[in-house]
Amino acid sequence: MFDCLKFGRRFLKLGIAMIVMVFVGFGLSYGWQKLFVENDEFLVQEVSLKTMSGEDTLFLNHERLIEQTALDPATTIFTVDTDQLREALLELPEITDARVRRRLPGLLKIEVTERHPVAWVACRSLGIRERDRDLGLLVDVDGVVFPCASDALWDYADKLPVIMIKAAERSEIMEGQAITQKGLKHALELVNRAAEKLQGVESLAWVVVTDEIMLEIKTLGGVKATLSYYEQDRQLDNLSRLISHADEQGRSLAQVNLIPRRYVPVLFR
Repeated sequence: MFDCLKFGRRFLKLGIAMIVMVFVGFGLSYGWQKLFVENDEFLVQEVSLKTMSGEDTLFLNHERLIEQTALDPATTIFTVDTDQLREALLELPEITDARVRRRLPGLLKIEVTERHPVAWVACRSLGIRERDRDLGLLVDVDGVVFPCASDALWDYADKLPVIMIKAAERSEIMEGQAITQKGLKHALELVNRAAEKLQGVESLAWVVVTDEIMLEIKTLGGVKATLSYYEQDRQLDNLSRLISHADEQGRSLAQVNLIPRRYVPVLFR
């Protein structure tokens, strides 16, 4: 009987302790809810949207942020699930990295790394159209393909060059992945190099993959040129010099084959 009484006392103490813990937990939860979650002092007063380097974002604005992430700007900062918001941001094709933090009393600080397009991709066999918002694809400097999913991207990409190929495998041009098609990779390399070497009307309008070794380009000034996959720096430098020399002579280039090292064939307009 005494053993039963001892066990009963211990069980009673344990029960009382558990009840106290439940009430304490409930009190803390209720206090958190009232002091922070439902407190108007912690309402979201500002959503700071910047890049990781502290600059204004080019493609992600507040309207697209709220539309694509379901962020409620009328809530408190403690109601916002920062991890869930970050995951929603990473689902956007123009975002490669994101960071979300709270700052009292009402600042939600969002920092992102944006993917900058350098060209359009077009492939007739896959139905990928050049400069088409619905059926077109953009590509960044690393060769990652992504859709033109916002007005800001559309405006930015309006004057970007196009890299085209007649036929490719679906696995070679996939959204969210780097291009694996050999010719398109060399065409993208040419676009990246030309961005540093050619300016104004000399800039590229499009690049076409013609075969296993050659590319054809057209500049904004209307000059068509044939290049090989390789020695791109030399060929682009020659193109710039030829255009400048023709301008000095009061003439305009129409077409040029940049592959030969000497005796470059040139057609004037």
